[in-house]
Amino acid sequence: MPGDQDNKAAGDEPRPVILLAGAAHGIGRAMALQARQRGARLAICDIDQAGLQALTSELAMGEDALLLPVDITQAGSVADFVTAALARFGRIDAAICNAGGMISLVHDGLVTSNIRAFKDIPPADWKSIVDLNLYGALNLAHAVLPGMLSRGQGRIVFVSSVSGLVGGAGLSVYAAAKGGVIAFAKSLAREVSAAGVSVNSVAPGGVATRAFPAGSPSAERRVQSVAIGRLGLPDEIANVAIYLATDAPPYLTGEVISVSGGPP
Repeated sequence: MPGDQDNKAAGDEPRPVILLAGAAHGIGRAMALQARQRGARLAICDIDQAGLQALTSELAMGEDALLLPVDITQAGSVADFVTAALARFGRIDAAICNAGGMISLVHDGLVTSNIRAFKDIPPADWKSIVDLNLYGALNLAHAVLPGMLSRGQGRIVFVSSVSGLVGGAGLSVYAAAKGGVIAFAKSLAREVSAAGVSVNSVAPGGVATRAFPAGSPSAERRVQSVAIGRLGLPDEIANVAIYLATDAPPYLTGEVISVSGGPP
């Protein structure tokens, strides 16, 4: 396959090829930078073209990186991205689905608020939230699995949320979608782990990103529910996701790892 020779440094093991969806901001950006520091070759997508362009200059990777604007909610767009990654690198060793959230939907005008009682959320907003946070994960897994299964190896990592484990007042539909991601990861692991593909998920708690701007009332309220007494850092979540995508033993599969600062 193309890229195999380019993927080796002198005397080193082949450098991993990591596909990352949702990389322009916050946790995803931290993942991209950490993967770059580890020498990985990267196929990166995000719907935010301006954010992708800024990340391109930060990574400074040339042919070692493929960065494309992709709508994770559209199966055809995701499949085209995976096809382009395979054409560039010859294989995908790990796929991380970080695309999701609520703030991006608010910024894009697809939903009017990120915190609302369920009785006040119109059905059109349900669809936007579920499409991004659950169907995006389904689309990515469906696109990368055939190549991984044919090679008999691969890693898939989903970024869920602690709200998908314990729920969240005002976040009912989002929590349902993220809970769906966790259930999907566990179910998919049962299907493909024996074939050499591990599947895990990471469940962040409150993280200092656009969702919780420093000094904002939302950030201050969130801190009160965190045992460690502060919000998480994007790098702390990225550490766990990149570990699952690269160094974790194959025996670690079908798990959800909560990175939430501890219970209140």
